[in-house]
Amino acid sequence: MGNQASSSAKVQQPDEMVENERGLNVENVVDSKRVSEQEEEEEYYSSDSDTDSETDDEEEEEDDEEFLERLRILEDAKQLKKLAVMFAHPELPVESEPTACARCYFDRPSAPEQETVEEAEERAQILADAAALKQVAIDYLHPELPVVTNDSTACARCYFDRASAPEQESFEEAEERAHILEDAAALKKLATDFAHPEVGIPAAQLALVAAAATRCFFERASAPDQESLEEAEEQARILEEAKQLKQLAVDYMHPELPVVSNDPTACARCYFDRYSAPEQESMEEAEERAMALADAAALKQAAIEYLHPELPVVSNDSTACARCYFDRPSAPEQESTEEAEERARILADAAALKKLAVDYMHPELPVTTSDPTVFGRNYFNRASAPEQESLEEAEERARILADAKQLKELAIDYMHPELPVVNKVSLESGEFYTIGSTEPRCFFDRPSAPEQESFEEAEERARVLADAAALKKLAVDYMHPELPVTTTDATAFGRNYFTRPSAPEQETVEDAEERAMALADAAALKQLAVDYMHPELPVVSNDAIACARSYFDRASAVEQESVEEAEERARILADAAALKQLAVDYMHTELPVVTSDPTACARCYFDRPSAPVQSATTSTKKEEKPKQGSSVRASSFKHQPAIKTVETHLGKTTGVRKSASAVQLYGLDGEENDAGLF
Repeated sequence: MGNQASSSAKVQQPDEMVENERGLNVENVVDSKRVSEQEEEEEYYSSDSDTDSETDDEEEEEDDEEFLERLRILEDAKQLKKLAVMFAHPELPVESEPTACARCYFDRPSAPEQETVEEAEERAQILADAAALKQVAIDYLHPELPVVTNDSTACARCYFDRASAPEQESFEEAEERAHILEDAAALKKLATDFAHPEVGIPAAQLALVAAAATRCFFERASAPDQESLEEAEEQARILEEAKQLKQLAVDYMHPELPVVSNDPTACARCYFDRYSAPEQESMEEAEERAMALADAAALKQAAIEYLHPELPVVSNDSTACARCYFDRPSAPEQESTEEAEERARILADAAALKKLAVDYMHPELPVTTSDPTVFGRNYFNRASAPEQESLEEAEERARILADAKQLKELAIDYMHPELPVVNKVSLESGEFYTIGSTEPRCFFDRPSAPEQESFEEAEERARVLADAAALKKLAVDYMHPELPVTTTDATAFGRNYFTRPSAPEQETVEDAEERAMALADAAALKQLAVDYMHPELPVVSNDAIACARSYFDRASAVEQESVEEAEERARILADAAALKQLAVDYMHTELPVVTSDPTACARCYFDRPSAPVQSATTSTKKEEKPKQGSSVRASSFKHQPAIKTVETHLGKTTGVRKSASAVQLYGLDGEENDAGLF
């Protein structure tokens, strides 16, 4: 019980106990110092006068006060150092006296109020919910981030290829659709402007062309010439005739349409057995034509599959299976790896030979090299130059070239019989040509001429070629519908592609407008989504009168701090940072001093202007007073009491006698003590 009471008293007043302990230690040191000083004063200064004794007493009292103050500072510094070591090194064991007892850190009087287990769990749940909400917000705002899970059995599925996902369009299709919609919007705008000239110009465009002046469309400088009344009537007659011709063409191209007549006396006749009806084909001819069209369709399908190998193969046969294209029976023989390498070497050699041939045939071309150390030399007297031919060899080569030239001319004459026959006579003085000077002969009835085809065969071949050309023309027209239709028949006329009986059902104007509005709404929603997901993008507006408003002073904006408050907060944070830096410098004296001022220089802590005044003159005066034979005792008076006092004080505090190095560390050895280290 007594120990608990003492410990509780110690817990309740720790600062007072430490202060009392420190005061008792300091008073003991002062008393012992005073006793020793009084004894030595009586022994050494008994012969001095009363005035000198009074002065010495005053000086001794001042020295005692300074010494006592210094001891307090040293004790405080020691305690601060001990606290700093404990704070900086929590891993060190706690050293305590055997009679000391511990107290709980968490239930001390100055401890902050602790939360209960329920409150801690509630706070943990709230923080977990906030972290989960934050993670959900991050996942929503950043869909590009990967999904992280700790469940090894979890598996993902693609959002875009799920069973209920709508059919997705590719990026190219989306871009193409966007281009088409932009073009359609531009065309719609142009059509609206053209069809509704009575609609005024929007205010935004008027603001852009405020300085522009209006002019009459019909009397502008670039306006076409206006037609006269006679020309207008002639044009109306032509349009009426064209309308009648169009009606006739529609009736001709669509015999399935009913005949409409305003004549009650008109009667019908059969279209197919009229006098001017073309001859009808028989059943055999119809079947033959159907087979020909089926073959053409099959050939067309084969051509499409050949030209578009990327298209998938479609088959209605459930038992059909695929086979390898490269090992089919009709596949061409494949070359081996050795043959491919050999072919590559041959092609590389051919490329090198072609390069050499180009260099040889075009000496005017500059020589290109990437070697900076290369230099030029004579091509003809180089070490690797081929041996030069002699005059005889040159003549022989000239004869060979002449023979080759004649052979070439003969080959040209043989391959081009349509060219005229030229007789070249070579004389010693030169060469001249004569045309038709020799007896000509017929190329087609020469003995070596091939057998000629008959007139019927030539006509048949011409018809076959014409049919092939027509089929080719039809195939080109079918494969390239974007090409214009060309005809040499002045009486030919077209029919409307969109109103033919086999045309697919067209959407109405209301449906088209509804679809355009839906696409416009989708585009606007997409733009809003892009603006929401990418706030860093600039705001683009086509409205010249649109104006912005500040995000920070809107009605729903949170209350902003004023400039003075911001500056005050910045100053407080700067002061806190400076205090934190001072605390770090004080707690970690081992860290180097860092400064960004290039003109900063170090100064001594002990001789600074604000350093306390040292008692060097007093000690000097005392050293002059001792009599002969007392120098040793005077030095012991000056130094020994301080050492003993500090040792006594440290021993009472920690129970351990400090070494001389510890005394020197706190500046209690002789000269450093007089220099005023603290």
